[in-house]
Amino acid sequence: MWLTDFGQARSESMKSRKPIMLQFEREGCGGCKRLYESTYKDNEVDKELTEWFILLRLDILKDREARKEYSAYWTPSFYFTDYSGKLFYKFNGYLPPVEFGAMLRLALCEYLIPKGRYDDALSALESDADGLTRSTLFPKLELQKGIVLYLKHRDNKEFKNIMGDIRKKYPGSLESYMYFWGDGI
Repeated sequence: MWLTDFGQARSESMKSRKPIMLQFEREGCGGCKRLYESTYKDNEVDKELTEWFILLRLDILKDREARKEYSAYWTPSFYFTDYSGKLFYKFNGYLPPVEFGAMLRLALCEYLIPKGRYDDALSALESDADGLTRSTLFPKLELQKGIVLYLKHRDNKEFKNIMGDIRKKYPGSLESYMYFWGDGI
């Protein structure tokens, strides 16, 4: 259920302990239209949105205060906040279902990891893992998984192995360049 009032979204977020996903939209936004026609109709995306977030939709032209608070300038755009409105992740633009699902996981992890909710973060990262391998964001999801596992177990070898796998499987990805242990994997 999409809300259209920031105060109500903050109240719901505080009660449920779920973060807020604020989507800015505007009339005539082509990317917004595609979201409604395809991405939001995807069953997995719909399930994850309602399970993980309080959903808030605002008009970027009419809701000037929120636009100013988050320096929003594009539609569709997504701002992930806690109940107080503190921003922890943002993304500009339309994404098809698989990419959108990956982006949701990255945003959720940015909320959960600092709170020490490692098992919840791992659960989100590992749900629909097979489908997410098609995402261009998959190396970043694997990096997040490695970070969570390291923070949970403090096992440097496990993290190094995950980073080595990213380097081998996704050599052109930004995440592959984050391997700093030298050439010998």
